[in-house]
Amino acid sequence: MTSSARLGLSVLVALPLTLAGASARAADGGVTGLGAAPLLKGPRTVEVILADVARALGSDAAWKAHKNVRMKLEMSFQGMGISGAGERFATNKDKALVVTDLPGMGTIKEGSNGKVFWSQDPINGTRALSGAEADQAWLESVWNAELRSNELYKSIELAPSSPPGLECLVLTPHEAPPVTNCYDAKTHLQVTQKGTRPTPQGDTPFSSTLKDWREVGGLKMAFAVDTQAGPITFTARMSDVKFDVAMDEKMFEPPGGVGGAATAKTKAKAKPKKK
Repeated sequence: MTSSARLGLSVLVALPLTLAGASARAADGGVTGLGAAPLLKGPRTVEVILADVARALGSDAAWKAHKNVRMKLEMSFQGMGISGAGERFATNKDKALVVTDLPGMGTIKEGSNGKVFWSQDPINGTRALSGAEADQAWLESVWNAELRSNELYKSIELAPSSPPGLECLVLTPHEAPPVTNCYDAKTHLQVTQKGTRPTPQGDTPFSSTLKDWREVGGLKMAFAVDTQAGPITFTARMSDVKFDVAMDEKMFEPPGGVGGAATAKTKAKAKPKKK
């Protein structure tokens, strides 16, 4: 996922997948994760594609000019009569907190203090994240991800095929399931993401379309995402984005008693394999 798109997409997509995972298991008895895509050579290299994507989103100087960001969003679940609102807070120290309120269901929180990842929701309670869930949370909390692919992924490969007008990459994290990102070949902005989301109820397949790209604070972000997650279809729209606002660092700390070495982020020593 792209850096500024990551900030937007994580808040627009990630939170409702806990609900989607539970619903998917109830609907069809479980879901199957997607395997890594086979390798095929393409006309452009992974490095060139990622460099173009990074330039399209904004300069490194623009990212360095900001210390944090706060986002607000609205979401709606089609055919379920459920809508809600959420906020995401993130800092250039890789601290993040997402809070979503769904009327009739309660409040969902997912946070990181840069080392420990945790979640709190009405279905699964308060818990520390580990394994694939912690790896996924790390991916969604990092700042300026394009310049840190060596940390985030063990491999980044060209997809076996791309739809006309798109360039697609398969990104495989260290423990979380791989995702396929497709970018517009002309604007180099992300158009889709497809993969699986690890949840306590099992891996939930999802497919998202990113829309309404806008520039805020010198960076481009997708303000709208449509997602199919298991049997659930939902839309999410960012309503406000503000950089460099006052934040209480304590909000990122895990609730009392949650944490430990098992939840620490994975630190990769090897560089990702790029083909």
